[in-house]
Amino acid sequence: NTIKQDDVANSTHTNPDVKHSGAVLAVALPLTLNHFSSKSSIPLYHHPGGDYEEYYTTIDLMYHRLDLLRGRDATNLCRYFRQIATLDAASLFLSSLAFESPFTFLHNNRMSSPQSQLHTVESIMAYLKDTTGLLANPGLKPQIRQEVNALYNAMQHLKKRHQDARGSLKNYIIRRYIASVNGVLQVFPGCLLNSDYDPSQKLWYRKALQHPGKIITTEPYLDAGGSGYIITIAHTIFEGKSNALHSIERDQPVAIVALDLPYAYFYKMILDSTPLCQMHNIKCLLFENEGYLIAHPSMLEPKSSIKNQRRPHEHLTHKESYLANDILNHKNLVRKLACANYQNRTLQRYYVFNTSLNEILTNVVHGERTKYAIALLRGSNIFAAVLNSTCDGGAFCPCSTIDRQCLNCKRMDQADCECPCECPMPLMQTFDEEDENSNRKLLSYLIITHHF
Repeated sequence: NTIKQDDVANSTHTNPDVKHSGAVLAVALPLTLNHFSSKSSIPLYHHPGGDYEEYYTTIDLMYHRLDLLRGRDATNLCRYFRQIATLDAASLFLSSLAFESPFTFLHNNRMSSPQSQLHTVESIMAYLKDTTGLLANPGLKPQIRQEVNALYNAMQHLKKRHQDARGSLKNYIIRRYIASVNGVLQVFPGCLLNSDYDPSQKLWYRKALQHPGKIITTEPYLDAGGSGYIITIAHTIFEGKSNALHSIERDQPVAIVALDLPYAYFYKMILDSTPLCQMHNIKCLLFENEGYLIAHPSMLEPKSSIKNQRRPHEHLTHKESYLANDILNHKNLVRKLACANYQNRTLQRYYVFNTSLNEILTNVVHGERTKYAIALLRGSNIFAAVLNSTCDGGAFCPCSTIDRQCLNCKRMDQADCECPCECPMPLMQTFDEEDENSNRKLLSYLIITHHF
């Protein structure tokens, strides 16, 4: 999932040169990268009609350490939600993956003095903008300079669209960013990130790589930058080809482009564009490929101690129990799976929806109950559903109201509706122990994990 709460450097300290701004502006542009050999000095995106040396030295890009800027350099900084930011340029972040020695890089960022950190930043930017070849590489991998330049050119398109006042989405897009698979990240508006931020560990990055060539959305989450609950939309970028055709099976993505939107944006878009969804007893909703809601009527309601307690992680099983019960009968739509999490020693139960679905599905169990139609939005991981809830069947999906504990850890059946939950992982024991009952209990867990 973008920049989560623990991933952004704390920017609540005051800075006399920081002024306040709240502008947010507009939609991603599909991009492809052209390939050049590592020996070529030409940037991956060639500046049309311009001199390469002149262009490369005037690259309008700032390193993300905006907190190190002082005096005149800090006059254009502002506070964008809860972050130190600049609306003049994109910011560059290089994760530890971009360096030959990641551990040395992390040590320097955490342990060295601010003056030493500023010197490191200046060395990196000077090397990236150097056209003479006289400046020493400050420890970056050989391909990073070309990747920075390629992503910079892509970011200029994104920045232009973000600043276009004519765009219909100009008031909803919070930020845009693009990340390469080698640890280069550029964000607009430029902002300060934590030194150990790693794009490759974020949900939007991992989901985009799981679904190459598709537009993906994440489940809602709390934005560390202070803009509240958000949803990230992302898409993979492939290496450029002369015929512009790609094989998802053979070609590897080289970057991911993404943008952040407010939590309730999708539902507002549905209401504005679909009169049917404004009718009494008609519910329109969107959810991603694990069943987490990204558009639902309840999103217009405030969170309280009684309602919407699970926000922002609200699942289909939490809000639409009858729909969740019935769709489990569609064998080609959804599967209930389990996996082992060895970090906290739990067995996680979750749902996975078929992102190759090519038909509209309706009720399996017919009768005087909620009627629905559900379909996949082609080229994405988003599912749309329309419900007529005039006669709600009152079905129930068991969920713990206290924590994520499954209510029945001894049983897991595909047809049983339950909320995403977890069970404690049993301690591994040898089968020659005398206590046969304990072995039987262990086997009951192993059967679950072996089945899925």
